[in-house]
Amino acid sequence: MDKRSWNILCWNIRGINALSKWDAVQQKIEESACVVVCLQETKRESFDSAFIRNFAPRRFDKFAFFPSVGLSGGLLVLWNSLVFLGNVVVAKPYTITIDFTTCHDRSNWRLTSCKDHRGVRP
Repeated sequence: MDKRSWNILCWNIRGINALSKWDAVQQKIEESACVVVCLQETKRESFDSAFIRNFAPRRFDKFAFFPSVGLSGGLLVLWNSLVFLGNVVVAKPYTITIDFTTCHDRSNWRLTSCKDHRGVRP
């Protein structure tokens, strides 16, 4: 059985709206050689492909997000559709879970990206 490992970048970004962050974020994504990016605390209510192009390399063409509420929270997961097919199974204020299928051998795995919410009550 072919076992693969994938680089995944997880980052509490503390807001992705500032133009001044975009180059640094893109550089860190490139340096990590990751295939999936998980950003927490985006502090953004919505995402579209045009906005994501401001900071993500073009190979990241698929995404899922959960919006922030005011200036708190927000999750974003990015991936490359040439490497993975992704299906969101859970999207809640503090977590996104995605089932991934690798394109090369159809193996499946699950990723959960979550915000550390200690002290927060549901």
